[in-house]
Amino acid sequence: MAAPPDKAEISAPFPNPSNATARAGFGKLWETLFGVGGLLGSSGNAVDARAALGIGSTISGRQRLANGNFAVNQLGMTSPVTLAAGAYGHDQWKAGPTGCTYSFATVGGVTTITITAGSLVQPIEGLNIEGGTYTVSRTGTAQGRVLGGVYAAAPFQITGVAGGSTLSVEFGTGTLSSVQVEPGTVATPIERRPYGVELALCKRYYQVLQCGFQGQVIAGTGYGGTVNFPVEMRASPTVAFSGDIQISNFQTGTLALTNWRSTAVDYGKIANSNGAGIFSALFTATSRIP
Repeated sequence: MAAPPDKAEISAPFPNPSNATARAGFGKLWETLFGVGGLLGSSGNAVDARAALGIGSTISGRQRLANGNFAVNQLGMTSPVTLAAGAYGHDQWKAGPTGCTYSFATVGGVTTITITAGSLVQPIEGLNIEGGTYTVSRTGTAQGRVLGGVYAAAPFQITGVAGGSTLSVEFGTGTLSSVQVEPGTVATPIERRPYGVELALCKRYYQVLQCGFQGQVIAGTGYGGTVNFPVEMRASPTVAFSGDIQISNFQTGTLALTNWRSTAVDYGKIANSNGAGIFSALFTATSRIP
């Protein structure tokens, strides 16, 4: 154990111990904080302190995956799921090079994926990757790898990761839940972020949006506006009309989507008769990592 500092070395805000009792008390405090098995350990590491207090890394922001707990499902997948190679299922998870078949169930707020054929991959955006070593962990039996590498049981380490590079993690057949990719060589409990935070992270790559118009219209004239994305997308997205919700005096089955960028898109429909016009439509914006 490191010895407590001599009283001559103690300065404010610590009181200057003037007797043996005070010195003994301060020595005990020093041992509690910095001694072997102390809260901060001999290195004074704050992570060790969190572990000693039983809070792990839950407030650390170490998780580099989005939707590592499979809670977000904007595409509305129903079990079982069969995906062609490269197609997405649950948000941020896509089929590997041979496709993927999986089922899923949610019990007690935890979603477990069971992969029966192929693999699931999540590419992690380079902006979220600093160089170094990463640890991949999960609950379940599915083995993982860095795409193209050798499968291994988690937890396992990925070394020599280049900062700013896309890091793709792939899992083969078996059960899979609570997946985490974090910097360093220690697997900590999965960081459970609020659902709204997880959803916002996923919307950087895929969003379903609604647009519309209501007012007096003239046949043959276009009407519309601009939708600002609630979350800025990774890049200028691919946008596509996905269906009318409500329509009167407008053409059905069409929606012009123009001038899209990472923050917004312009839209419009052409009126097909005069009068009180109304339309409400859905479209998708996709900016996933290739």
